[in-house]
Amino acid sequence: MPDMANVCLDALIQKGFEIAAVIPPPSSNPTSRGFVEYAKSFNLEVFEYDGNPNNSDIIKKIAAKKADIGVICSFDKLLGKDFLKTTKHGYINCHPSLLPMYRGANPYYHIINNGESLSGVTLHFANEHFDSGNIIAQRNIILDKNETIGTLFNRSNFLIADMLCEVLDKFQQTGKIDSKPQEKGDFIKAPKISGTTKLDLNQKCTQLDKITRASNPFYTVYLNFRGAPIKIFCLKYKEEAHSLDTGVITKVEKDTLEITAQDGYIYPKCMQCGSWGIFDAESFIDIFRPTVGENFN
Repeated sequence: MPDMANVCLDALIQKGFEIAAVIPPPSSNPTSRGFVEYAKSFNLEVFEYDGNPNNSDIIKKIAAKKADIGVICSFDKLLGKDFLKTTKHGYINCHPSLLPMYRGANPYYHIINNGESLSGVTLHFANEHFDSGNIIAQRNIILDKNETIGTLFNRSNFLIADMLCEVLDKFQQTGKIDSKPQEKGDFIKAPKISGTTKLDLNQKCTQLDKITRASNPFYTVYLNFRGAPIKIFCLKYKEEAHSLDTGVITKVEKDTLEITAQDGYIYPKCMQCGSWGIFDAESFIDIFRPTVGENFN
């Protein structure tokens, strides 16, 4: 997702930093075109390419700019030794977690799904391994009880942009950037996810809530109703012992659809049916007329 790159690029432009060139994702990446057009709207030089950015042509173009330092945002390609030498002081990578916790492609999702109450952002020097270079700066983010991947994504992006501008401003004044090695040890990782998850109603309500918030709005969590997948964007829940099977509709009122889970009940609040129609609970009930005793599975 290039959104972090867009936010950081805009911040650097607004603060008046000189930008030698912009390197987008590979042209085969569906996000590339939009980011290229965004950069060119500021009359910035853009080095477009196919495949791997570690090719000699791109490396020569960047090195010819003789830039002082580079910035990496939302880039999922591992950069090699020759690439990282194309600027005088290396590259700063922007990572949305408190490294060394949650190294990997998707910290936002795993942080929320694991029930963390504290997250943050990190600027670190890039090396030949993902998310392991010396730490330059970090800031904390206290997670709200209703935090979603979307809200954390936005908060992290703007915080990173502010922190990046502060670090680069100090660099312009002093000509150096202080950093320290990351702690050694076995820390929680943040690998890519499949993007589509069927809710397991045999899990506890709190976990169903976390995985739903961890997915909204970028990924899909769903249940089947009358043989069709129903994407669930958000839900409420109540923990309460019962002896019913899971997935049973136990209450249908004006704006309340109650469904049994392992240790209580969930209440979907925003749903999408197949590829059409996004409904709140009241609209879903009005259109589909679910009845007590029917099942979500």
